Order: sequence, then structure tokens, then C-alpha cells
Amino acid sequence: MSQSNKNKKNIVLIALIVILLVGACFATVTIYAKKQLNKPKFVMPEQPPVRSVTELPEGKDAVCSYVGRLYKEALSADDIEGSFNTSVNLDEDIKAGLKDSDLAILNYIRQGASGKVAEFYPSQSNVIMSTAEGFPELEISAADVIECTAEQGHTDEEGNVSDDAYYFITLGIDPVSVDTAAMVHSEVFGKIEETLAPAAKLENVEITTESKTVSVKIDRVYDKIVSVDTSTVYSIKADAVFTDDYKSLSQSGKVEMSMPFKTNEHIGFTCYGAKFTQPAMAVKQGDMKALPASVTVNSETTKEDYKLTFTPSEKDAVSIDEDGVMTVLQSGEKEITITMTLDYDGHTYSDEMTVYITDKEVSTDG
Repeated sequence: MSQSNKNKKNIVLIALIVILLVGACFATVTIYAKKQLNKPKFVMPEQPPVRSVTELPEGKDAVCSYVGRLYKEALSADDIEGSFNTSVNLDEDIKAGLKDSDLAILNYIRQGASGKVAEFYPSQSNVIMSTAEGFPELEISAADVIECTAEQGHTDEEGNVSDDAYYFITLGIDPVSVDTAAMVHSEVFGKIEETLAPAAKLENVEITTESKTVSVKIDRVYDKIVSVDTSTVYSIKADAVFTDDYKSLSQSGKVEMSMPFKTNEHIGFTCYGAKFTQPAMAVKQGDMKALPASVTVNSETTKEDYKLTFTPSEKDAVSIDEDGVMTVLQSGEKEITITMTLDYDGHTYSDEMTVYITDKEVSTDG
């Protein structure tokens, strides 16, 4: 046999081997792909809606009673921290019978005054409510409410609901019901007058309320107030009697002036406790996952000050360490319940979540 024919046969043999190998690989990949495509997929059972402690009240009388009750409960609680502060907005120009150049001087001073005036309002940060002093009262009479809306979550134009775990209540208050006379004699206004004293003394002060809105956010699952924001728009009118150093601003040393004055008081509450941030999760044997738990205690608290435990309904199915990391020990199809318990400062808090153990394919977001 010639060398040429021998080489040709070798080339043909190699080509056949390559074709067989490629075919075998293709068949293996095809079988694997088909197996994966046909592999049963785990479908997360539909979770029952989380129930509210109190159904969303209807009508301003019921709403005001509900908000008032929760606020009073928060004020006396020994496991709730509260904070409050007031911001001031003086963005609109002062109006006064002065020539433009002199009025510009007054408005230049006004532009930097918002933050300074806000400092005069009392504030507190992260105080235990049962020991708090001077915390704002929240007394809303239904008779003073001229507009009331209450909804569960926020619904956008397309009908999508967000923040479903909360009630959002907005109350429009009759401006006439606001005691502005008390404002004139308040400590805050006294501080404002003290600040203005080098330039002018205010006389015949009249404060009128243009609008007042109270917005309340409530955790409906635990029946706790999360925050209260009160936005109020005032109009201040007064005679400004300028001191000798500033009399050049007015020929008579006195000028009538008016100024818009807006405040927003924010009250926030932080409740101690422990809760799962999702109702259920799906896992398979060998998985090691951190449970979606949220624990809230005082910021200065150490691990020695509280006890956190995780208890599965079937201890042979999973193990959970003290940090809430769960290891799945069993295979098959099984549903178990994890109970989280927090013992802290004389209180016990608990929450539950469902864990589905499965041999089926679990989506990455499950």
C-alpha cells in the first residue's frame, strides 16, 4: 500500500472519530438540556394577606379617635423611642412699604434665617417615650377636620400598590382652629424677637394661619404609629420699629411688614421588636442561608443585653445558629415554620415565617 493511500485512510479514520465524539457530546448535551427543561419547578404557594390589627377606619370621627389612641399609647410605651424636630421655611419675600433697595436688605437677612429660626423650636432625639418630657401632644378634634383621607398603601396611576404594610392618613385642619394668639406669646416667638432686637422691635403682631395638614403613617400589622408630620402655613403681619442704627430703612422709624412663615414638625417613633421581612422562602438540602430577620433594640444595646432564638417546627429538617443562619439538613418536599423570639428589657417579641424544603428547581428570587 502506498504511503499516500495510507495517509488518506488515517485522515478518514480521524474524521470518523471526531464525528462520533461530536455526536456523543451533542447527544449528552441534548439529553441534559431536555432533563433540565423537564425538571419540575417549585412554585411558591400564594401567601395569605397579612391582616391588620385594626381595620382601616372610615370617617373623620373614627380616624381621629384611632390616631389619638395610638399616639397616646406611644407616649406611654417603655419599648418605643421617639424623636421630634421642626423645620422652618421662609422662602417667600417680605412685603413692606420700603423702597426696593431697602427691601432687598431685609430679604437678604430673611434668606439666611430659616435654619436659625428652626433652632428656637424644641427638639428631642431617641428618647424612651415612658421617660420623655415635653414631647408634643397631638390633640385633633374631628370638628376641626375639614378634609380626611385614609388609605392602605400608596396606589399609583397604573393601580400598583406600594407600602402595603402601612396606613396613610391625611387630615386637613380648619385654619381658624389654630391658636395663633398663643404663638405670639410663645418661647419661640420670644427668641425671634430677641434675635431681631438689635435691628427692630415688632409691635402689633398678628399671625394668621393659612393652612394646616397632619399626615400620619401607621404600621397596620402591629398597630403602631410610625410618624406624624404637621405642615402649617402662617402669615405674619407686624409693625417693625427700627433702632437708631437701622432707621435709615424707614423715614418714620416704623414700617408695616408681612411675611409668609411655614413650619413642618416631624415626629418619629421606633418600636423595639423582631420580625421577618418576608413571609416565606424556598430552599433545598445543603442550602445555607441567612433568615430575613429584622431586630430593633436600643442602639447602645450589646448582644449580652438580649436573647434571640430561632425555633424550627421540625428540628431534624434544619439547623439555625444564633445569628439566624439556617442550614437545610433534609431533602424531599416539606413545609416547616420558623419561630423567632426576642427577649429584651422585660418584653418578649415573636414572629413566624414559612420555609419550604424542596427537591424541585427553585427560582433565584424564591
